Amino acid sequence: MANNTPTAVVKVAVTQHEPVWFDLGATVEKTCKLIKEAADEGAGLVVFPEVWIPGYPAWVWARPLDPPLATSYIKNSLRYDSPEMEKICATAKEAEIAVVLGFSENEYNSLYISQCIISATGEVLMKRRKLKPTHMERTVFGDAGGASLNNVVDVQGVGRVGALSCWEHMQPLLKYHTMSLREEIHVAAWPPLQPFAKVSEGLFSMSADGCAALSQTYAMESSTFVLHCTSVITQSGLSAHGTEGNPMFGLVGGGHSAVYGPDGSRLTEPMPADQECFIYADLPMDRLISMRHFADPVGHYSRPELLWLGVDSREKKHVRREEEGAGDETNGEGKRGK
Repeated sequence: MANNTPTAVVKVAVTQHEPVWFDLGATVEKTCKLIKEAADEGAGLVVFPEVWIPGYPAWVWARPLDPPLATSYIKNSLRYDSPEMEKICATAKEAEIAVVLGFSENEYNSLYISQCIISATGEVLMKRRKLKPTHMERTVFGDAGGASLNNVVDVQGVGRVGALSCWEHMQPLLKYHTMSLREEIHVAAWPPLQPFAKVSEGLFSMSADGCAALSQTYAMESSTFVLHCTSVITQSGLSAHGTEGNPMFGLVGGGHSAVYGPDGSRLTEPMPADQECFIYADLPMDRLISMRHFADPVGHYSRPELLWLGVDSREKKHVRREEEGAGDETNGEGKRGK
């Protein structure tokens, strides 16, 4: 476990940039450039939005089926065992900065909305997938397994860092489980977010203000620092998706990155939604102690003898082989399951 009485000030960098849409190599190059820039500014942690690589597939909200675009998207998604991931890890090590990366993960051409945490020594400390892609995202992405519940890790020189994607911040049980892992800094990864339009068919909870409210609420519920990370979409992005004029993801903008304190207060100023920039913040870690003196949802401000959460974090493999002479199955790590 991390130090229970942190006293350091941690400088963080939250990206608000546009990917090179559907171009794996170019977006990885831009990722490495941004990692170095954040490190040069003294940040100890830099974070990226939901499926930053190779960009969020916004076209699904305009039309559910686009085989040529889907094929290109699959081919440009990121594999863990790839030169591109090796390059990102090497850049983190060279720059001596920890990274929380959001990306479309390609595993044998099945895709997942994934996040990983990379240490300042270039080691992948945590891998996770979005438990349930939201609505139209299911036309592109698959579900996560139990291992993705293990989404909080110690990051040297930073603290205990965890991550969730987008509308996972709507899921009370998942949020509570993440809090139970004793986060100190939470990364809330989002796609480009646009203003709520009363005349549209969109939901307020999918708008820039609605999603910011979800991240801000998470900060208050968990008493953690929350890094609310979004991407930008310009006219070139709209053209790449073919979403111009669509009620969702049809406008230039999308950038609403912010940092919230453990009491829910906003610690950073908003930037123009169409402007690529970093949002930097110094996190005084002692504020975690101050807030948890008032409310610790998995500590003194809880009643586990009355209300508790059941969790099964075992990975359920597609093929499960019985060991010779054993009648029960094993999970993906070779351990017996019930």
